[in-house]
Amino acid sequence: MVTDNQVSLEDAHEIAKKQHQAGNLTLADRTYRDIIQVLPEDFTSLHYLGVIAFQRGNPAEGVQFMERAIQVQDDNPDSWNAYAIMLAQVGRKQEAIEKWEKALELKPDFPDALSNMGNALWELGRFDESKEKCEKAIELQSDFTGAYVNLGNALTSLGKPEDAIEIWKKALEINPKQYHALINIGNALRELARIQESEEYCRKALEQVPNSPEAMLNLGNALRDQGNHKEAEQLYRQATEERPDYAEAHNNLAIVLMELLRFDEAVTSAKYAIAFDPQHVSAHSNLAAALRELGKLPEAEEAARKALNIDPQSVEARIDLADILFVYDRFDEAETLFTEAVELMPDSPRLYIKLSTVLERANKIEQALETIQTAVDKNPEMPDVYHRQAILLMAANDIEGALKAIDKTIEMKPNFANAYGTRSDILQTHGDMEGAREAAEKALELNDKIPFVYFTLSKVKKFTADDPAFISMKALEESAHKYGKVQAIALHYALFKAHEDIGDYDKAFEHLKKANDLKFTTVVHDTDAQDASFANIKKVYTKEFIEGFKGKGYESDCPIIIVGMPRSGTTLTEQIISSHPDVFGAGELHFLGQAELDVGFVTHDNAENLGKAYVDYTRGINDEAKNAKKITDKMPGNFMRVGQIVTSLPNAKIIHCRRNPIDTCLSCYKQLFARGHYWTYDLDAMANHYALYDDMMQHWRDVLPEGRFLEINYEDTVNDFENQARKLIDFVDMDWNDACLTPHKTKRSIMTASKGQVRKPIYKTSVEAWRRYEEQLAPLATALDPFIQK
Repeated sequence: MVTDNQVSLEDAHEIAKKQHQAGNLTLADRTYRDIIQVLPEDFTSLHYLGVIAFQRGNPAEGVQFMERAIQVQDDNPDSWNAYAIMLAQVGRKQEAIEKWEKALELKPDFPDALSNMGNALWELGRFDESKEKCEKAIELQSDFTGAYVNLGNALTSLGKPEDAIEIWKKALEINPKQYHALINIGNALRELARIQESEEYCRKALEQVPNSPEAMLNLGNALRDQGNHKEAEQLYRQATEERPDYAEAHNNLAIVLMELLRFDEAVTSAKYAIAFDPQHVSAHSNLAAALRELGKLPEAEEAARKALNIDPQSVEARIDLADILFVYDRFDEAETLFTEAVELMPDSPRLYIKLSTVLERANKIEQALETIQTAVDKNPEMPDVYHRQAILLMAANDIEGALKAIDKTIEMKPNFANAYGTRSDILQTHGDMEGAREAAEKALELNDKIPFVYFTLSKVKKFTADDPAFISMKALEESAHKYGKVQAIALHYALFKAHEDIGDYDKAFEHLKKANDLKFTTVVHDTDAQDASFANIKKVYTKEFIEGFKGKGYESDCPIIIVGMPRSGTTLTEQIISSHPDVFGAGELHFLGQAELDVGFVTHDNAENLGKAYVDYTRGINDEAKNAKKITDKMPGNFMRVGQIVTSLPNAKIIHCRRNPIDTCLSCYKQLFARGHYWTYDLDAMANHYALYDDMMQHWRDVLPEGRFLEINYEDTVNDFENQARKLIDFVDMDWNDACLTPHKTKRSIMTASKGQVRKPIYKTSVEAWRRYEEQLAPLATALDPFIQK
């Protein structure tokens, strides 16, 4: 019997049960706690207190109640199942599996325990066992959608994504609102590069659970892969609003912000991801990438190394660290990281894109092209991979292929402003300046906040003071730094060109200096190492050393190697010679260096192989090069390799281009080079480099027989063009051809900074052009005066 103000245990259980079923967890919890105050070993109350604690997001407390319940009664399979679920939730998965085994001893045909155990086994990487448990659960209960979801996870991990998708679709046939099945299908389709289908399922998942951060994240991923960065950004932000500590959403937001060139914001998002998950490798790696773009190299290196320390197997961390090391010219370390990255490379197309970018910076164009082709093969629905491929094909001088790739990009994403900017660059290389201007203007029509596009436009357009593009550039100047140093540098170069066009030379030089000062902060120029390198070449290639190679080397007379300072007339010289129908103009080649890497430093034993390796590389460029009588290579910096050339290629023709030292240096200072030439971004460093160059050329004059190379002055070429052109053709042992008098009409791709100028007839306005900036360049003129007098 009980008194009037008391209830029976049965009634108390019923009250608590009803509150629990109604969702009134607080009242149910209070009732069960009242019971165990009187009856501390009441199994039912302990069991349900554990369940309620779990439902309220406190699995650790749930574990404590379940342990007490099982101590009271250890023959209830539901309690063992619930206990195991809670143990798995707090990270004690191996213990959880032992408890599920106990539940299955008591009740072998227990689908829920089998499915839950399958999920835990999957999380532990025991995929075959997971598959077995989930299949048995489905065998016992054919409409158990949760088991289908877990089985699909196991199949995916076993490398059977297509089978997994079919399993999840069966779950959806049973329950079209099975949210996890929708999410998983969307993810699997994305991994299979079926991006549009992925988007469809991700949208369905978000419709089912509109406030799900996971659904927002996955849909954002699918949209980002299709180039819909703005919508992806919005979804990532919504995900972080729903769950402020969602590290993955913060990290993916950092990625999309970098793709939108908002590097300051990307740094903030990556740091949020790290704050919520200090071991998030990708977040540290993305932080490194964003900091690198902002020119914060020490911080970037620290972040990249942190990522690699957390996960020594991370491909992304290796690539980002290698990228930073290349800026520091620490090539050996970077090469090691590259090799490891390629060996470990997973299936992510975005990692292949990133690797191809760094390979390009390292002048490994062929490897970069192979890498990006892998990305294209793995994800043919992603416009970004075609965009990257177009850039690389342009670098490889495959202009037809580059145009095909960029047009594919634009076809897939018609509002991709950067793609039109790239198309403009490709058309400039191809000589279609009008088409290039139209492409750049289209890019700005789509997005007038991309600084680099103004730089692209500046190369094909003469600005006026009231030009809308000029006005937009000036308006963008204050915020350009937010887009990273690369973009800010490009904008200042564009503003320099625009101010020079309108004759405001003081303002023009102001922007030119800002551009160069900024650029110089993003590179590492080691003057001592440069001085030592030049000195070592002179020490090795003495007159006696070179004379010892008589009768050695590869006898081909195919190579014509044009050397000198950058912007000294090397492109014009090559254009004159390559206008001859029997000559192939190859542009700037890295093959002398590549041959030395392959064969080794020149010796009597390998001189022939070294020369042959170079010729084979040049012949292998394309069919035109294969069949040409002569091939020009106008890499200016090969003035340092004259010793290698004469010892391994005794019949190669060498032409040294010279130009007024101040005009040469100013022209270098006005260029944003694709890579290298770090000394051009500082006037003092440039004066020092010029002195080293001049000294090196004097060394070759001293140690080589007179007439071994031809020296030609840019000023003579533009003032007495025909005679100079005939001198060039005579020197390279070719019969005269009148096509050499109109080099601007020669149809070939030109990859250098001179690609705009050589499309025009010979002009003299660049002679003494430095006088416009005589006041600003006075210190440089003083430093270069000895060379001017020479």
